[in-house]
Amino acid sequence: MEMTKKIQSLVIIFTLSMGISGPLALANPSVDELPDLTEGVVPVVQYKNSDALSGTGLTSVSEVEFLVTVKNQTGDPVVADTLILVVDAVQEITGNDISDRVEIEDPDGTLANGKPFFRIPNADQELGPYSESESVTIRVNNPDYLRFYPPTIRVRGLRRSPGEAVKGLLESLIQKGILAPEEAANAMKATTPPASTDNP
Repeated sequence: MEMTKKIQSLVIIFTLSMGISGPLALANPSVDELPDLTEGVVPVVQYKNSDALSGTGLTSVSEVEFLVTVKNQTGDPVVADTLILVVDAVQEITGNDISDRVEIEDPDGTLANGKPFFRIPNADQELGPYSESESVTIRVNNPDYLRFYPPTIRVRGLRRSPGEAVKGLLESLIQKGILAPEEAANAMKATTPPASTDNP
């Protein structure tokens, strides 16, 4: 039984790693399994029109729209079909989290923790290194007429680099209890090409 579980786990890993470096159809992790890329794939959030919440007077704005793009500042392409924007929090001017008092309209779905997400449109299969994505409009319904900062956005997706993507997926499987750390380390070694022994 234990050996069967190990074999099943390794099959999952190798299938995912093949999908990352080959056809996209071979790898289809859920949105909750996608690694957080925010450090390298940076979200850029702007007001769609003007800053409707600026100034010192009370606001009467019941809806605010933001345009969000992402800049791929890594040296690797990112698989376009996997890129999502997660609305992590909305903070009032006072610094309080008001995510439960505003509504993010028409998201493409929600994570297991309830946070809404949007898929990033892209005409190409990849978002290349140092390039910028198409924009996504995020509308925030503001029934209590609060004044708030632009929402905090996290970016999730898969980098085309097999090493980085497989590492993120392995960590996810460890967290879910599917794979032991030792098994993950062995699987990572198996997907890492050997160093060249050619003399310079």
